Amino acid sequence: MYEKAPETIWWNGSLVPWDRARVHVTSEVAMRGTNVFEGLRAYWQPESEQHVVVHLHRHLARLAQSARLIRLPQAESAESVARLLDGVPELIRALRHRGDLYLRPTLYIDEGRYGWRSGQVKLGCYIAGYPTDPRVDRPMSCVVSSWRRSPDLAVSPLAKVGAAYQAFRLPRIEAAMAGADEAILLNTNDTVAETGGAAVFLVRGDTVVTPPLADGVLDGITRGIVIDLLRSRWGMKVVERSVPRSELYVADEVFVCGTLDEVRIVSSVDAVPIGGGTWPVAEGVRALYLDICAGQQDPVDPAMLHTVSSAPPGPDLQDRSTGSPPL
Repeated sequence: MYEKAPETIWWNGSLVPWDRARVHVTSEVAMRGTNVFEGLRAYWQPESEQHVVVHLHRHLARLAQSARLIRLPQAESAESVARLLDGVPELIRALRHRGDLYLRPTLYIDEGRYGWRSGQVKLGCYIAGYPTDPRVDRPMSCVVSSWRRSPDLAVSPLAKVGAAYQAFRLPRIEAAMAGADEAILLNTNDTVAETGGAAVFLVRGDTVVTPPLADGVLDGITRGIVIDLLRSRWGMKVVERSVPRSELYVADEVFVCGTLDEVRIVSSVDAVPIGGGTWPVAEGVRALYLDICAGQQDPVDPAMLHTVSSAPPGPDLQDRSTGSPPL
């Protein structure tokens, strides 16, 4: 998804050529990773010729929360988030991509070191947009990482901070070296937290279990949607409680959910098969979630899908090789 840079990016309020969006190597965002971000998914609905962004307002509200948690100046942060709200549909139209998109609105410190008061720092913001990779339908294999999820008193899991994602680098390398698709992290209490980008769910009989926020879990947007779907559409009991590592191995089903993963079945944990090759709850909620995003079923929350009408016909994002991006 990140291998080919688009021609256009939204940067500090304007659509500019990709290469024009630059910061200095000594900026705070380059030196210390001082940024907060969100990952959005915009689904292309060909029948209506439009994109729908999943919970745009909820994502940007969480971005504002992340900015507060790392003490970015509130007035400047609020102004930047308001600009990003306008920038998301603007960039989607400019990219002219007739397919799903992944969007990454980001708020960062350009200058100011550890400042937190208005006037002490210079903020910047951008939105990068990429065509999503082809959807992976096969179940995924996981390992439980030897590395731990950062605790709340180190870097709060409730804040999506760029620098904090270095904590997922070694677990993902560990998983790849073990021949697995993803790593599941435990917290400092040795109970299940999450993967590097998704919430973890277990099915035990007629109950679905997922770790609570207090166990080192991001307050995931997709996590909330899946809980609502399980309760309202499937009539299942969903319990948020601590999950010991060994419970992963004896679960009837394990699945994960997040913006990029959507809903994915876990077929094995530490090479232990899960579910005996059938995962009816995970398969059902995955199909329902994707149908809602495709416009084939109604969401539980009418505000879930934010419609962005398509731009006039023009070259597709993946087909443009020459010419200037729209400004």
